[in-house]
Amino acid sequence: MKYTYRDTGVDVERGESFSRKIKNSVKLPEWLMKEPTGYAAVLKITEPPIAVTADGIGTKLILHRKYGTWRYAAEDLVGMNYNDLVCVGARPVAFLDYLGVERISEEHEQFITELVNVLESVGVKLVGGETAEMPDVYRGDWDAVGFAVGVLERKIPVDTIREGDIIIGIPSSGFHSNGWSLIRRILKEEKIEPESLDFDLLKGTRIYREVVDVFDRVKGVAHVTGGGIIRALKRVLGNLRAHVSLPKRDFIDWILKYVEFEEAINTFNMGIGMLLVVEKKNVEYVLGRVDGVVVGRVDTDWKIEYGGEGG
Repeated sequence: MKYTYRDTGVDVERGESFSRKIKNSVKLPEWLMKEPTGYAAVLKITEPPIAVTADGIGTKLILHRKYGTWRYAAEDLVGMNYNDLVCVGARPVAFLDYLGVERISEEHEQFITELVNVLESVGVKLVGGETAEMPDVYRGDWDAVGFAVGVLERKIPVDTIREGDIIIGIPSSGFHSNGWSLIRRILKEEKIEPESLDFDLLKGTRIYREVVDVFDRVKGVAHVTGGGIIRALKRVLGNLRAHVSLPKRDFIDWILKYVEFEEAINTFNMGIGMLLVVEKKNVEYVLGRVDGVVVGRVDTDWKIEYGGEGG
């Protein structure tokens, strides 16, 4: 049997439509810098400007709670925010958290301890937040959301991307924090326990700290999250397209047993968590500073393959 994200109640197109409605209803202030990718908002209220973003762990938190994988949960929360800031050319510096809980307990203390540890490991400080006990809302469950602030180091020049530019992919640590309503459905229906798999299913989101060091040599940075590879590239390529050949990964081979390829590339990161668009002359420099491989090039049509050895 093949599964789909929509069957679990999650509709990516519906979410994007809702986002467009929000954007159309908001009058943007003059101190908001034009930033076409939408990964973070860049505010010209300081010099240099600051970038801000917000994201959560999603339903993967249900499994983190079940298996007590609090370090991974913290990596998910930090990574989903940190990596978005990097995409707009900002160096993350500060973090705030929101926990909505039924009742404060030991697992929340364990999570916060790991959250502080992860933040410290990537040079970011936890500067505030809120923990709200709401038993009438969070009955037997809870949620965690993060808010991150970064200092803009360089406005990433996505408008300079041209046909023939090279796409470098930096591997993901796993599924990161997207598509978990579908993954959990598969685990339930197929009666699969995570520990029975040959890879660490719950591994936390990779935090792409090294990308900050190549801001001056990239034309575009895309964090592959909800909506998958194509949606991430569309954020930086504008009217252009791409030919991409994705290296095989064990966890992607596993998920392709249960979902069609088209469903997978529009839901999961397919083993690549961050994409960098680079001019040919800068490829060697960038590859010397990030743990990535060439996976493709900017082109005039779409071609996404899986199982190649890179571009």
